[in-house]
Amino acid sequence: MRREAGLTLVELLVTIAVLGVLLGLGVPRFGNWADDARLVTATNRFVSALHFTRSEAIRRNARVTLCNSADGTTCAADGGWEQGWIVFVDTGGTGERDEGEPLLAVGQAVAGGIAISGNGPVRRYVSYVGLGATRRANGALQMGTLSLCGAREGRQIVISRTGRPRLQHGGCA
Repeated sequence: MRREAGLTLVELLVTIAVLGVLLGLGVPRFGNWADDARLVTATNRFVSALHFTRSEAIRRNARVTLCNSADGTTCAADGGWEQGWIVFVDTGGTGERDEGEPLLAVGQAVAGGIAISGNGPVRRYVSYVGLGATRRANGALQMGTLSLCGAREGRQIVISRTGRPRLQHGGCA
């Protein structure tokens, strides 16, 4: 007698059970990987914006400011950096974009549930002068920490007194 090729019901159920176990182990890890990738992407975008702002201030030998912005044209009075940001030549030296000040770049809102907040000195803006150092609108040094908080972990961007940003892990509850 000749047997038909195919799977028995027991073989099929064992295969489905093994596949279920493998998917059960792999899917949560993929979700964690995706959360981590969104956090790294947001961090890299923000650090790039800081480097761009600093290099433009040095190149132009003028004050250039990065501020959080919801509409892509003016600095926001409230909300976090995750809503987006703008880079502009701050001829008035106020940390706010006045009419007619050149807009150099616009950063789109950060997706994926990542919150970006700064401590007091960098809560609303980071301003670089022609020498590449950060200065507040009143001329004082502007040092601070920006925290990027994802679903599982966080990163911090620490701006030194020379204006250089550096990264460190953690900083979120």
